Order: sequence, then C-alpha cells, then structure tokens
Amino acid sequence: MGLKDYLSNIGKSLVGVNKSYTETTTRPSVAQPYMSTDTGAKLPIFPFPLIMIYELADNIDALRIPIETINREMFKNGFEIVERYKYKCNNCSKEFQYAPNVSIEGEEPTDIKKVQCDSCHSYDMKRPIPEHRKILENLMSKPVNGNMQTLEDVARQLERDLEIADNAYMLLLKNYFIDDTTGEINHDKTEIKELLRIDPPQVAIIADSDGRIGYDDKRQKIWVCPRFEHRDKRLYKDRCDKCNAKGIKAILEVNSVYSLGVPHPKRVIYGEGEVIWKAGKYKPSLIYGLSPIYAVWSKAMALSHMDEYVRKYFDKMRPPRGLLIIASRNYETFRKSWDALEQKAVEDPYMIHPLMVESEKGGKNMANWIDFTGSLQELQFIEVRKELRQIIGAVYGVLPLYYGEMVGGWSQEGLQVTITNRAVKWGQDVLYKSFFKKFAEIMGIDDWDLKLVAGEENDKLSELQRDGVEIQNMAMLQQMGFIITRTHTGEFHVSKESVTSQQEMGGNSGINGRGRGTAAPEENRQNFSGQPLLSRPSDLGGVAQGHPSAGSGTSLSQKNFPDGITPTNFEVVKKTLQTAIDYGWKKTKTVDELRRYTGMTVRQARDLVKSEFQGLRGWEDEETE
Repeated sequence: MGLKDYLSNIGKSLVGVNKSYTETTTRPSVAQPYMSTDTGAKLPIFPFPLIMIYELADNIDALRIPIETINREMFKNGFEIVERYKYKCNNCSKEFQYAPNVSIEGEEPTDIKKVQCDSCHSYDMKRPIPEHRKILENLMSKPVNGNMQTLEDVARQLERDLEIADNAYMLLLKNYFIDDTTGEINHDKTEIKELLRIDPPQVAIIADSDGRIGYDDKRQKIWVCPRFEHRDKRLYKDRCDKCNAKGIKAILEVNSVYSLGVPHPKRVIYGEGEVIWKAGKYKPSLIYGLSPIYAVWSKAMALSHMDEYVRKYFDKMRPPRGLLIIASRNYETFRKSWDALEQKAVEDPYMIHPLMVESEKGGKNMANWIDFTGSLQELQFIEVRKELRQIIGAVYGVLPLYYGEMVGGWSQEGLQVTITNRAVKWGQDVLYKSFFKKFAEIMGIDDWDLKLVAGEENDKLSELQRDGVEIQNMAMLQQMGFIITRTHTGEFHVSKESVTSQQEMGGNSGINGRGRGTAAPEENRQNFSGQPLLSRPSDLGGVAQGHPSAGSGTSLSQKNFPDGITPTNFEVVKKTLQTAIDYGWKKTKTVDELRRYTGMTVRQARDLVKSEFQGLRGWEDEETE
C-alpha cells in the first residue's frame, strides 16, 4: 500500500463515506521574488545580478580564500568507491554492514544463500555487484566531456557554484534513440555522452508560482522535444508538433541573455533526467538558494576599498596628502624656487604643491605642513580588516588560520583546523547526496557509492580517541558487574543492572560461579594497558564472551592475555575476529592471522580464539598444527 492509499483510507475511516480524492492540491506561493519568462520559467530577482556575485568572489581575496580553501580541502584526497552495504535483503530491503546475526544452524555463512535476514528471516539476500564498481572506476579514470574534463573537474565547478551562487547544476547531455514510427524513446539505447556544468547566472527554473517544477502558472504541464533542434520551444502536450517525438517533462531554461555582455544569446530547454541540481546549500529552497555573499556584501566591498586605499597610499596618493605652507619676507627670492617646483609638477602631477604666503615672521616657523590624511594606525586599519575577514570566513566555516594569520598556540590552531574540517565534511556530504548518489542511481547503480575521501588526518585521530574512551568506559562498567555485549555492527550494549546487584536482590541468573553472563572476580579485573591487576591463570571465560550470533557479542576482555591484547593492536584483533565470524574461518586460519598482524604467540592466539568463541564452533576439538 502506497502512502497515498494509506492516507486515503484514513480519511475514509474518519468520515465513514467513500469519497474520491482530489487530483490537485493547493500549495502556498513561493515567497522568493521572481519574474516570469515567456517559457514559463521563473527568473529570480536578487539584490543585484548573480554575475556580479561571481565577479566579487573572483576578485576579492577575503571571499576567494575561504571558497578556494573549502574546495581544495574537499578534493585533496580524491575519490573512493565504497560498498553501500555488505548484504541487502531483497524481501524487506534492509541493508547490513556486517553479516546478519541469524544464519542456518550448523552451516558456515560463506555462501550468500546461507545468510538469513534478522528482520524478516528471509534467505533472499544479495551482495554488491562487482561490475557496477567497474563502471564507476571507468567514470573516474576517463574524460566525461569533449573538453577533456574529468569528473573531479566538473565536481569542483559544482562545489564552487554552491559556495558562490548557492545553486549548482550538472547537465547529463544525452543522445536519445527515438523510434521513427512511434516517436517513443528507447531508454535502453539512450546514451549519456557528456557531463557538463551549467552556469547558474544563465538558469531559469520552469515552475509555477507555487514552486511545482515543470508547470506554468496555469498549472499546465510543460514538455520539451528530446531532439535538440526543437529545444527552444515549450510544449503543452507530450508530443512534439514538428517531429511527433515523445516529449520529456521540462525542468529549466538555459538562456545566455541572462548573463550580461552576451552578444548572441542562446536558449535551450532541458528536461527531466537531464539535469541534476541543488537549490540551496546555505539556504535551501524549492527553486533557488540565496548566495551567502549577499549577507557579507558590504563587508567584502569595505575590504575591497581598503585594498584600493592601501594601493593609492603607496602609489603617490592620488588624493592630496596635505598642504605645505611657506612664509617668506622676500617674494622675488621665493618666486625663482616656485618656478622650479612648477616645472617639476608638470613632470610629476602627484607631487605636493607648496603654498606661498607673504609674511614678516620668517625664522623657525616659515614652513608649515598640514596633513590631510591619517596614518593607517590611526585609522585602526589592521584591526578593522581582521574583523571583517573573520566575519566573512565564519560564514563559510573557514577561520583566520587559512587566511595566513598567526594563531596563539598549537591548541588554538588545532581547534581552527577542526572547525574548518567540519565545514569540509559537510560540503562533501552535500555533494555526495545531491550529485554523486543521484547520478549513480540514474546509471542504475544502487549498491556502490562514489564519495570524496575525508580530508584531515586529525579526524581519524579523534575517532580513535573516542573509541579508546568508549572501551575504557566499557571496561569500568564490566568491573562494576555489568554485562557488556557487542552487536554485529560493533556497538556496545550494557545490561540495565549489574550482576552484583541482581545477586544482592536475590535474583537467580541461572549461572553459578564464573563463566558466561557473570562478572569477573575482583582479582581478575584488569585495565586496557595490557597489565592485569591480579591475575589467576587457572581461570577461564569471562563476561560477554562468545560469537555475536549467540547474543552475547565479542568482548575481547583480555582476562587471560596480559601481553596479547593491547591498545595498539586492539582494533586489529577486533577486525580479525569479526572477519572470522563473517566468513567462517577455521581455527587454524584465525590463529595464523592473529599471529601475523598482532604479534601474538601461538598460545596467546589459540587461547584467545578458544575463549572468544567457546561453545559455538567447537574449535577446541579441531586439529591444530
């Protein structure tokens, strides 16, 4: 049952009458000011033309620095192709990043047919298709248009458009295969020939006053012919009146006349499936975003005028710097010097002209200088400039460190890098969700993701630090008697009550003494540095040990392996054991992998495997070397 049917049934149950639903609904009008074109498109009305915003972003350093910084940091590590899921249930569409907990009893989950969904219990599971990965790899390695641009080149342009115009458009230029008899489009034979960026100042979205894409103000659907020689005309029916080709829903109009200074304007209408766009990264909207530069326009212009002032300050100062007043008793004597100064003034129009005043004083005060300009220090030039740059940078999440300003210590530098990394990560997510994911789905790829690699290594360090804190917290809770389990996704689960509390309340856990489901004795507890507090080698087992499918998770409690598991190799041990679970490794292979990558001895690795998977696979009975 679809959402429409669900809501319709709810309405019927409320009124008790079987009434038909309306064909159309009424939206509120779009609040953003716009003007309509003859094609039914909505051309936004901004405080000043969008092309001027691009000129400011290109020519004012206070704007260009944060824009280029974000762009550079987002793409500095390139692309990666990752699996969207490890397993996916074809019945309920649930996606798994690890092997599901439920599997056929007694069988190793090496075959996908033996893996069972833990939600609907279906065995109809699928894995990502390797051929789809190859398609994305070819897309990254080859030019995507006739100008020899790569996917990264186009993506950089799109990201820059989002920072400047708050709108970005990627064109999928297609060659349609049209049946000459029926006029129908054969989508299987239709090819994407080029990927191109569309200049935002030339775009007008085709929508009605309520923001519905592909409609005019009379709520009539607008179509366009798939043949590009007929693209300059909108259609009110789904057939071209010139070639009878099946029309496609009109999305936007690209008209070069909207950009100033275009001598020969060109208009083309593009349809559904041909354009992927994002309306507003900073100010999401139905049709258009709003550039953040409009908010800091006055500050950017102030910085621009400051730069011009400094240039003129050191370029002989076109405005007069001041006036030199000279008092003299003998006019004829000064006249000779005056003529010489006038001759120099002809050669250098920026020199200072003295003013002669006849006076009887003479002496020490015969010459006076009147300054018309204040010094840069008196104008608080540096402080004002710094504040304006900080405000502009804050809009984009780029802090003064990236403007080349000195910071007050390593801690402050690290904080600025962290804050900027958050803006970079956000930009990567927007680009992936708005463009890469949609483009992959248009190509029929829904099992692999094309993403930008996260930029700063400090993020990884922070992640490891958070994991370390979480592990320490789990260890402390375990020492307090709580049962710690871990799911197949790597998440920790803590029991609501400690085992000690249950025993004090007279509760019976069904377990006497040590073993699964009980807390470790006080003398056996140890920290995560690899050194036990008080160890008893004769004791085996521990809290929350076992295979995740048994419901107790994998603890890696380290009770009997003071030199085996350390903070250094903990992640490697965890991943090795999880891989053994997912792919059904034998005990011998698991022990060998632990020895190879963690530096454990044979005995340590064998004891660890036996302890962590005790009672599940019967590995203790398996022949070993």
